[in-house]
Amino acid sequence: MNEWYFIVNPAAGHGKGLRIWRSIEKELQKVEISYRSFLTQHEGHAEVLARQISAMQDDRLKRLIIIGGDGTIHEVLNGLKEIDHVQLSFVPAGHWNDAAKGLGIHRHDVLKEVRKQKRMLTKTFSLGSFQDHAESPQSVLFLNHIGAGFDAHVLRKTVHFRGKKWLKRLKLGFIIYPLSFLHSLWSFKPFDLALFIEKEKKVFRQVWFVIVCNHPYYGGGLEAAPEASARQPGFQTIVVTDLNPFKVLLFLSAMVFRKHLTMKGVTLFQHEEAYLEADEKILFHADGEVIGATPVFVKASERTLKLRA
Repeated sequence: MNEWYFIVNPAAGHGKGLRIWRSIEKELQKVEISYRSFLTQHEGHAEVLARQISAMQDDRLKRLIIIGGDGTIHEVLNGLKEIDHVQLSFVPAGHWNDAAKGLGIHRHDVLKEVRKQKRMLTKTFSLGSFQDHAESPQSVLFLNHIGAGFDAHVLRKTVHFRGKKWLKRLKLGFIIYPLSFLHSLWSFKPFDLALFIEKEKKVFRQVWFVIVCNHPYYGGGLEAAPEASARQPGFQTIVVTDLNPFKVLLFLSAMVFRKHLTMKGVTLFQHEEAYLEADEKILFHADGEVIGATPVFVKASERTLKLRA
């Protein structure tokens, strides 16, 4: 049997990543599967490890399993040299796990494969990519979604939350995101957006959310774009305008029940390419990681993800 490679984010899900890895490792040792494991030590490390493993193995890389959250798989996808030539599996261990929900991945799939209780099949999924503009030579892949506006603002607040280290030492890290969200309800400033889809320009005022979805799930299981599918190229993009703090809560509550698309100020687009330009630099995130600021060009990638699940 070929050697298996694991990239593990031990900090994912407040330590869930490490616990899951230890249970899988015990099973690997029982059935004597040859493996090598690499534990991430900081943000961006999974991308470096994926690049090193890819270079080390060249065309002979057969099996790579990622244990972590949406950010971990995002980094690995951008670190691998040839995604479509890798037998890749994903064990969800993060907070949100939107990728697992959107692609139908279950936490125990790999464990069942090791125990020979399940035969894994290879499924092909579409990926998105983004760059500064259409002619830019540098592009970044994403699997779940890109979000510009309020949600990226909250994520940035969470990353730079004052007293974050102390709260984590006191085992109170779970309150950082809710506090950041509440603060952002009053500190976020809506913006004006020019959205170019298939060379047609749409202008929006007082924008709070722009969500480019590769599959339905967003924010830990909310179906932002119920008809989006990673099994085919293209996106559904939602633009939300004219909110206030109370209406933000109303919008997110409506999303729980899939009623948000009929709300006033919510516009839905289907497309394969889009260019987002705001009246100022607006933060955006990809797969839950704040990556840059507008303008940004988004398109369906020519590369695909072949996932064993």
